[in-house]
Amino acid sequence: MIRPLTFDRFYVHDELTALLRDWTDSRPDLAALESVGRSWEGRDVWLLTLTNTATGPAAEKPAYFVEAGIHGTEWSSCFAALHLVHHLLSGHGSDERVTRLLDTRTLYVVPRLNPDGHEHAMAEGRFIRSSVRPHPSPDAEPGLQLRDVDGDGRALFMRMRDADGPWKTHPDEPRLLVPREPDEVGGDYFRLFQEGDITGYRGDVVEVAEPVEGLDLGQNLPTDWEAAPSLPRNAGPFPGSEPETQAVLRAVTDRPNITGYVTCHTFGGLHLFPPMNADVRLPGPDQHVYEVFGAKAAELTGYDVMSFQDLKHDPAADFRGGQLGWYYHQLGIFAWITEFWSPQRAAGIESYHASRWLIDHPVADDLRMIKWSDTELDGKGFVDWYPFEHPQLGTVELGGWDMINYWYNPPMDRIEAEVAPHTDWVVFQALASPRLEVRRLSAAEVAPGVHRIRLVVGNTGWLPTYVTRTALNRQVAGELAAEIALPDGAELVTGERVERLGQLEGRSGTLSSTTWWGHDPGTPDLTAVEWTVRAPSGTVASVTARHPRAGTTRAEISLG
Repeated sequence: MIRPLTFDRFYVHDELTALLRDWTDSRPDLAALESVGRSWEGRDVWLLTLTNTATGPAAEKPAYFVEAGIHGTEWSSCFAALHLVHHLLSGHGSDERVTRLLDTRTLYVVPRLNPDGHEHAMAEGRFIRSSVRPHPSPDAEPGLQLRDVDGDGRALFMRMRDADGPWKTHPDEPRLLVPREPDEVGGDYFRLFQEGDITGYRGDVVEVAEPVEGLDLGQNLPTDWEAAPSLPRNAGPFPGSEPETQAVLRAVTDRPNITGYVTCHTFGGLHLFPPMNADVRLPGPDQHVYEVFGAKAAELTGYDVMSFQDLKHDPAADFRGGQLGWYYHQLGIFAWITEFWSPQRAAGIESYHASRWLIDHPVADDLRMIKWSDTELDGKGFVDWYPFEHPQLGTVELGGWDMINYWYNPPMDRIEAEVAPHTDWVVFQALASPRLEVRRLSAAEVAPGVHRIRLVVGNTGWLPTYVTRTALNRQVAGELAAEIALPDGAELVTGERVERLGQLEGRSGTLSSTTWWGHDPGTPDLTAVEWTVRAPSGTVASVTARHPRAGTTRAEISLG
């Protein structure tokens, strides 16, 4: 019996570590825990390996990789990874799909890639994008730095009365600030800031300072930096500069059996896939797979499915160094970003563009969301304004949206329902990975003491052995190899001990049965190799077929 996963609080690092150790100690046959590196402050970056070791080692099975917690305030993303782990460990032996998955595949899970950011954001109640290493400047710059100024554990807003302010109260909802009309004067107006302290304040100008912890680990990956006209300062000093990024890069490149990847984030209620930029087009077969996986994602989660390029509010914006770029464009595996939780949909706003809405939207949406907070969140999402003596600004009011607890994360009582469908989607994708099997192994004596051995290997998975056409084009997929092993006293007469056999297709290219256009007749999922062996009768020959992405399969035959 494995320890239950509870959704009553967010786990700090020590609690997370204890939970993972408890789970792996309970099911050592299915799970192993290792540290793949340490964060900037020295915390372990944990990786779980999940597979049934009785059916073979993890490295010899096709694998799927799940990562969460790269951004400091996206605490609930970790629950998606933990729910998956708990579901697999508790379901093996009773759930057919889970059992088949762990018997034939491997799951690698990093439940929190950025332990420092999570630890500080949870303890201090403030927004931290990612790593806590000071960057780009080692010291705080003059201006507004986001902070929980009244120590109540919430990151809210500050409003200050100002005759020249750009905001006014809504006539029907005084808690809501709306823009002044272009020609409007003579009213009661406000300035609006995010909650924080102002360093170097001289009583007039308020500039928003770059955060001390300005790194975004999600942009620190080594993809297309040279193609970018400019890079954001939060990408880091060079690709892979951060210890957390280095840990995950090593973990992935050390595991060439990975065929798919999803990184768990918040918020938006989205599944995002490549391309990242307008100058890239996906090969047709890869686009088809993304459509199939995306349709299943929409069916299970109800989230929108779109490319990262379509998400951008400005399609001309150039984005480099991101996770989709590394995993899909560089490594050639199917990669996704899941953004859990849509507070807009929870409030009943169904049709909106995830990024453009954040820049501009109807005031009616604001009113609906405040009502949702009042009726469903007991007023905790949108906090009524209350007076506060700010150390620099003087009398202000704190209030507005609690962005971390109700936007970046769902309310605690909604997290399990939010992440559970995602677990089913990961299982679906992992079971679609390529998988080698020996379909036939035969031997015939063609002359006294001379035997012809024929091996037929098949790909029983839905995806091809190379996984993506991008991997094939970039020559990073590896290839199928078949090896024969003979005991002493046996001699290989024809054929190479290791034969290179290229790639095998999967079922992902299967077309409609009502058309003949584009059909490629034959058995592209099968290949055969033959060896001629001189050996005494009764000799046992062993064959091994392996592909870095599709796994390893073995068989033996006695030469009669």
